[in-house]
Amino acid sequence: MTPLFIYFIKANLALALLYISYRLLFRNDTFFGLRRITLLGMLLVAFLYQLPDISNWLSTRPTISEMVSYYSTILPKDIIVEATTHINKTTEEVNADWGKVVMNCFIIVYLAGVLLLTIRCFAEMINLFVTYRRSKKGLINGIKVCLIPETEEPYSFFKWIFIPTKPQNKLVLGEILQHETAHTRQMHSFDVLLGELVSIICWINPFAWYFKKEININLEYLADQEVMYAGYNKKEYQYHLIGMEHSNMAIANLYNNFSVLPLKKRISMLNKKRTKNVGKVKYLALIPVAAAMLLFNNIDVMARIVNNRTTEASKAPVTVTTPEFVPEKTEEVSLPQDDKVYTVCEVMPEFPGGQGKLLQFLATSIKYPAEAFEKKEEGRVTLTFIVEKDGSISDIKVARSVSPSLDAEAVRVAKSMPKWTPGKNKDGEIIRIAYTVPVIFRLQ
Repeated sequence: MTPLFIYFIKANLALALLYISYRLLFRNDTFFGLRRITLLGMLLVAFLYQLPDISNWLSTRPTISEMVSYYSTILPKDIIVEATTHINKTTEEVNADWGKVVMNCFIIVYLAGVLLLTIRCFAEMINLFVTYRRSKKGLINGIKVCLIPETEEPYSFFKWIFIPTKPQNKLVLGEILQHETAHTRQMHSFDVLLGELVSIICWINPFAWYFKKEININLEYLADQEVMYAGYNKKEYQYHLIGMEHSNMAIANLYNNFSVLPLKKRISMLNKKRTKNVGKVKYLALIPVAAAMLLFNNIDVMARIVNNRTTEASKAPVTVTTPEFVPEKTEEVSLPQDDKVYTVCEVMPEFPGGQGKLLQFLATSIKYPAEAFEKKEEGRVTLTFIVEKDGSISDIKVARSVSPSLDAEAVRVAKSMPKWTPGKNKDGEIIRIAYTVPVIFRLQ
């Protein structure tokens, strides 16, 4: 997977996690201003939490280093060693071809959806600008408005307030102006556009649409609240909302509409008892959520760096041999206490000639053990070892075992590897690096 695709997947997973957190913690309180900040902040966190790099700090924490080492063993791009006597196209190659087809189809469908939604968004914006240019401008109660046909309903977009020319009760007109002025004064259209942008980029993710819906309804709560603060009667305002609700069944997308969004929810929130200020404390729960996301992302990045392998395994067939074989025990080397072993660094150690040569070396050096072949043993052996400062390999261990014969063969070949180019930190200092190599033994 490309870095951009991984970023996209993580951003969408973050949207899901953050929306669920919002639903569980904040959806029913009356801190509408705080909820607005929270919703916008969640969208920004979902797309930006992958940017901060704290890997250097994390690499000095032994517990985190252990987590990275373990995590790298379950995210491998595997080196596959197969027992086969022919050079036909392998199952892995066929699966890879199908994987590319599926991925290409996904990209085409995704981009088509983005294009259509973008066109719709621009069409709505053009329609708003055309309506503004064609509308008559006027003053109502000292507020600049754009007069639109009486068949339409009042709405606003940034500083523009659109009011129909049909006769309005003075009280109702005052409520409408107060409501729409709240939208324009507090720049609610910015929130609407951000929600629209996220729903376009992540249109395949239902949680992106849920976020957009929550943003829009919360803005209506805020505007309704401003009407109440202005001194209008709560019951009369609700009756006026009910009276207007049936007359417009359109769906507001880019603009704030007075009567479109769910009326039942708005009336329920108008009558809801104000949440006590102590309830604001729960918003602090977002801090550990964001911190956990940042931590997990950096651990994932570090693990992928540790386990950075080429996706193309060598296709050379491995001949099954039946020589006398004596399994060797994994040798444990005691490490100096004052010489730290890192799991990630600025310049990772490299096999002579690069990753391609490493794959070639393993594919040509590993012989499928006769004992394992007879017992039909197969699976993934994950090796961990340390690349020393002089490039030599030490402390070879089997992190994930399959069978004694397969484990021993993987260890034997690892011991025969030539010296590597050692890793370096950001200061250019040569350091000891823990490395992971997964090898799949598979019978055909």
